Amino acid sequence: MIKEIAPGIYERRVHPEGVDWFLNTYLIVLDQANLYIDSGLGSKAIEELSAFSESTKPNVLIYTHYHFDHVWGSGALSFAKVIACEPFNSLLQDDFELSYAYFKELQEGKVSAVYADTLIEYKTQVGPLTLYPAPGHTADGLIIHDTRTGLVFMGDNLPDDQKGLLPEISDPEAYLKTLLLVQSLHPKTLLGSHCDEVSADRLEPMLKSLPSRVKV
Repeated sequence: MIKEIAPGIYERRVHPEGVDWFLNTYLIVLDQANLYIDSGLGSKAIEELSAFSESTKPNVLIYTHYHFDHVWGSGALSFAKVIACEPFNSLLQDDFELSYAYFKELQEGKVSAVYADTLIEYKTQVGPLTLYPAPGHTADGLIIHDTRTGLVFMGDNLPDDQKGLLPEISDPEAYLKTLLLVQSLHPKTLLGSHCDEVSADRLEPMLKSLPSRVKV
């Protein structure tokens, strides 16, 4: 299912058979480019979203992190730029074949490993969007702030739907810094890869639930 969640911003949601989670991927049509956030479980995700793109504009892909359900569909289009955070490429290289062997029954269309040609380590601007390194769930986490709408795309730094206040966290101290960063942006709405959109009010209880897992 694809819906327009704000002018020029599209969310595709798929419910893979046999698992208890759904997956959101996104397209933002900017003046400068068609910008895709993650590429899903195979080429079908981007192919379906591309129906809402503008063919005269270049395509750009941003990865929120290296996990299989966020990267498999990247061969669907030719991208002028593929953006991720360090150490995305090394993590993808180590994980791709194992993840495919284990989860290949979930694929949608063709699967390929497309590495990032632009690896960011600091705040980066792409038109009206600001990209931030956001580790916590993984070392290579990345979030996107749309300054026009107040939307923050958090990937898996939000928990799966109905799975509590916190996602799976690899580095609690880094995750605390990521939540504080998001809070400092004063967002209106938070968007995740496996949940419905949530109000920014959710950040406060998330922060309060974290200190017992973080060394002060």
